[in-house]
Amino acid sequence: MFLLLPLILAAWCFYKKDSHLIPVIVAGLVTAVLVCGFRAFFLYSHRVIPFSFEKNMMYLLVHQTLLPVVLIYGVFFLVSRDAISYKVEALFPLLLSFYMLYLPYTILSTSEKIFTTFPLMVKPLLFAVMIFSLGLSAKHIEKNFAAKKYFFAAVWILISIICIVFPSVVETMYLLDMSYFLILIISGVYTLALPVLFIFSRLGKAIIKE
Repeated sequence: MFLLLPLILAAWCFYKKDSHLIPVIVAGLVTAVLVCGFRAFFLYSHRVIPFSFEKNMMYLLVHQTLLPVVLIYGVFFLVSRDAISYKVEALFPLLLSFYMLYLPYTILSTSEKIFTTFPLMVKPLLFAVMIFSLGLSAKHIEKNFAAKKYFFAAVWILISIICIVFPSVVETMYLLDMSYFLILIISGVYTLALPVLFIFSRLGKAIIKE
């Protein structure tokens, strides 16, 4: 919960060695501090969990994934005066640095069962896969649109939507005490799909070059 995303960010920074993206990381961290502070002082975090798959999934989707991703990246995309390629490249470190603080806060402030394997290990892993997938999808959406390959751009848009929705679906299953074994299996499939996505990414690059 505390170590996975910071370790990924540190490894990514060591791999990229690109100082131009440091302001993006700082922006993600500052935004997370402001959002967490606002929620702590002005909003009541605990909620009565209804026995409804749709209501729980929509709540989690809006508050933990869709709203943060759309608002934070949307504002950055509109405010930044940099090239489109830079904005696309910035998606991954921006979301990673934001969720590095925001995700542990949401777990600690809202979970009634903190000391179980799902919030401590499974949920951070799901979000790490989501952020990787969104960063990869954004690059291919931009490149396919530039190459006027709209079908493949639509495929990557669909992939990004699935990646955003999936963590909320799995956590809803957890909140409703559905089969934990099934949750682990589905989470494992979602995680193992990431290498497949990277292979698909390589094929997509070859298609664009053609």
